[in-house]
Amino acid sequence: MGKVYLVGAGPGDPGLITYKGVQALKKADVVVYDRLVNPLLLYLAPKKAVLHYVGKAPQRHTLTQEQINQKLVDLGSQDLTVVRLKGGDPSIFGRVGEEAATLTAAGVPFEIIPGITSASATVYAGFSVTERFVSEKCLICTPTAKLVEFAKEPLAKISQGGSVVIYMGMERLAEVCQHFLAQEADPNLPVAVIQWESWGRQEKVVATLATVVAKVAQKELQNPALVVVGPVAKNGEAPSWFEQLPDFGKRLLYVTDKELSFDDMLHYTSKGVDFYPYYVGQAYDQRFDDLHERMALDFKHYQVEYASAEAKTAFESLPGGLNHEGN
Repeated sequence: MGKVYLVGAGPGDPGLITYKGVQALKKADVVVYDRLVNPLLLYLAPKKAVLHYVGKAPQRHTLTQEQINQKLVDLGSQDLTVVRLKGGDPSIFGRVGEEAATLTAAGVPFEIIPGITSASATVYAGFSVTERFVSEKCLICTPTAKLVEFAKEPLAKISQGGSVVIYMGMERLAEVCQHFLAQEADPNLPVAVIQWESWGRQEKVVATLATVVAKVAQKELQNPALVVVGPVAKNGEAPSWFEQLPDFGKRLLYVTDKELSFDDMLHYTSKGVDFYPYYVGQAYDQRFDDLHERMALDFKHYQVEYASAEAKTAFESLPGGLNHEGN
């Protein structure tokens, strides 16, 4: 019998994973990972580790939750160390309870390792969801499953002297704002929408209940994004410490024929870079072929740098369809 570790990967910045999460990844035989996990974390797993992608995009699920649960049971029933790597904190809208219950019923040992949730990482956008004398309470919620129940929450009252932090709310942003207004919330109440929070590609809109839907549409923000309603959201108007890092906003596809350490990768992300490594030549690792294929359409948004002339030659000789742009 093996063991399953249900691990929170944090909100995006790969440096935010817990030390205990790193330890679990370093001994993994199998990593079962989600769509919103920063792919740099996969390089913490041993070379022998098998990587299974089970991401769920809106309306596009690789596997259903029930199928993921069964996969964990099947893998954990073998003599394997399995890491189920989930974005953020798996206990905050991460369905960790369902996975744990399935493992318990099957008699498979497991351990839960929490992660940093998105509500904590609003500091990357320039504000904290709580602030003494300004925001002294916080409601973390989602309107995805039961919008009717969401509307019954005292949203306007909480947001007067606190923050309402809404996960997975982008598809219903207009309805969410209407529910606040229906409870007589001030139309000028600040709202912040943060897309790809704590990644180098982070973008945000700071507006009001009356204007946020139009501003989000104008800037074309989409999932994944966090919505924060309350007075502290206004503090996000100024560039944050993260957004003032020297290379913030740079998206770098780094092609290399030499393996990088995790610290090498963090050297880039610590400067605000949205960093993605692409191994070729002697460093090539076929386990990442599937990930590269899913990322291929995004490569046009990245600046390409090469570790060596040999790496550039190897990359340019790959089959077409990578859809990248070099510099």
